[in-house]
Amino acid sequence: MIPAPIARLLTLFVAVVLAGCGEFDPDVAGTPEGRAIEELALGELATRALANNEVSANADVLLDEIGARISALPSGQEAQDFADERFRDYGLDNVRQEPFDLLAWDRRDASLTVTESVEAVSGELNVLSLGHVGSYEVEALLLDAGYGTAEEIEALGDAVEGTIVLVDVGSPEGYGRGVHRTEKVTLATEAGAVGFIQVNDREGPLVPIGVATLGDEPTEIPAAAIDYDSGARLMAALSAGDVRVRLVLDNWMERSTAANVLGDILGQTDEVILVGGHLDSWDLAVGAVDNGSGTLAVLDAARALARHVEETGEQPLRTLRFALWMGEELGLYGSNAHVEAMMREQLVEGYAAVLNLDVVGDPVGFGAMARPEAADFMSRVRAPLDASGFELDEDHSTGGGIYSDHQPFLLQGVPIVTVRSRQLPEAAGVSHTTADTRDRIDEEGIARSAAVSAALLWALANEPELPLQSWSEEEIGVKLEELGVRDPLERAGDWRWD
Repeated sequence: MIPAPIARLLTLFVAVVLAGCGEFDPDVAGTPEGRAIEELALGELATRALANNEVSANADVLLDEIGARISALPSGQEAQDFADERFRDYGLDNVRQEPFDLLAWDRRDASLTVTESVEAVSGELNVLSLGHVGSYEVEALLLDAGYGTAEEIEALGDAVEGTIVLVDVGSPEGYGRGVHRTEKVTLATEAGAVGFIQVNDREGPLVPIGVATLGDEPTEIPAAAIDYDSGARLMAALSAGDVRVRLVLDNWMERSTAANVLGDILGQTDEVILVGGHLDSWDLAVGAVDNGSGTLAVLDAARALARHVEETGEQPLRTLRFALWMGEELGLYGSNAHVEAMMREQLVEGYAAVLNLDVVGDPVGFGAMARPEAADFMSRVRAPLDASGFELDEDHSTGGGIYSDHQPFLLQGVPIVTVRSRQLPEAAGVSHTTADTRDRIDEEGIARSAAVSAALLWALANEPELPLQSWSEEEIGVKLEELGVRDPLERAGDWRWD
C-alpha cells in the first residue's frame, strides 16, 4: 500500500501530466476547489471509519501498557512516542513533537488528622493532594465554606482568615455555572485561608483530584481533597463545635518540558481545521475516561481520514490538523503553548475551526459554541449520518465552557465546534480518581464518535464557504460573556476586555 503523502504527490503529478495533454490554463488549475457537503458521501465515510476502527487496539497500548500519562515524566514521554508512531503509521504529513516548558508535578504523600474536636472523629481521613501544590505542614481551625463560591467566601468575611476551609466539590443548585476548583482555591487564598480541602459529593471512597491553580506557579496554600465519608465525619464534628486539623502534604515540583504531538493532512489552502484532545492524565489510574477516550477518538479520526485520502486521492480544501496535547491536566500548557506560537507567527487566524475531544462516549449531536449561525451547516452534516444509522439529535448546541484545550483558541475568537456524547452510567464521577479505568469507557461509542467526528471534519475541510468566521477582539468579549465565563476568566487573570 502506497503511503498517503506519496499517494497525494502522485495524484498531483498525474494531474500535471494530464494537463499537458491538452490546453493547460494555470489560473484555472491553480484555483483551490472545495465541495459541498452533499457531494462528500459523509455517511459512507463514517460507516467505513466505524467498520475499520482501531479504538480497542489502540486502547490495548495506551491504557493497558502505558497507563497513566504524566506530563514531563517517563510515562508522558512514552505516550508522546506512541502517538507519534501512530500518526506516522496512519500516513499523516508533518508529524512532529512540539516541546514546551511547564511546571512539572508529582505527588508523594498526604495526611489529614484531627488534633482538637469537641466530638471525636473516628477512623482515618482519606486525603490526597491537589496538583501544583508544594510541600506543607499546617495546623488550623476548620471552617465550613459551603461550595466555596465568591458569594459564600464574601459572606464569611474575616472568619476565613487563618483557617483551613472545607468546601463541597460541586456548585450550588441554580448557580448557573460550575465553579472550578482553581477558582475556589484562589478565592480562599485571597480571603486569608491557610489551607483548602475539597470534599467529594458522591458517596463512596473516591477522592477526585485536579490541578489547584491554572497559573504557571504553585499554590500559595496547601490544597487537598477528601472522600465523601471523610467530609461527612468532619462536618458532623463541626456541628458540635470547633475542629482543629493538621494537613501535611509532600509533593515534587520542577521546571521541565513536555511535547504536543501533531500531524496533518495537507489541504489546498493555508486554512486549518484542527481536532485535538489531551493525551496526558492524572496518576491515580489509567486515565481511560479522562482523557484516554478523547485520545482514542482523535487517533481513529486521523486513521479514517488519512485512509480515505489514500484510497480516493482526494485532497481537502483546508488542511486537517490532528493534535494530542500534553500538560492539559496541569493547566492547559500544551494548547496554550501552541496558540501562543501561532500568534507569534501570525498564523492563529488561519484556524477556521477547532474540535476538542475531551471525555468521549457515544455521539448524540453537534454544536458550535455561541454560534447559532452554524445550525444549518450542522444539520446538513447530520442528514447523511442519520441516513447511515448514526442517530444524532436535531438540536444545535451553542453552549460551552472553558477549562479544556479549546479555551486558548476560544479566547482568540476561533470557531469552536462540538461533538456531544454520552458516557456509560458507570463512568459518572470517575474522572481524576482511582476508578478511571478501562472498564468505564464505551469503546464502541468512542469509535462511533470518531467516525462522526471524521465526517464533520471532512465537511469542514471541504465546504467552499464556511458559515463560521473568527470573532473580532470586541466580539470575543461579548461572546464570552454570553457563555457565562467572564467571572472565572477574571479570577484567572485571562480577561482582557473592558
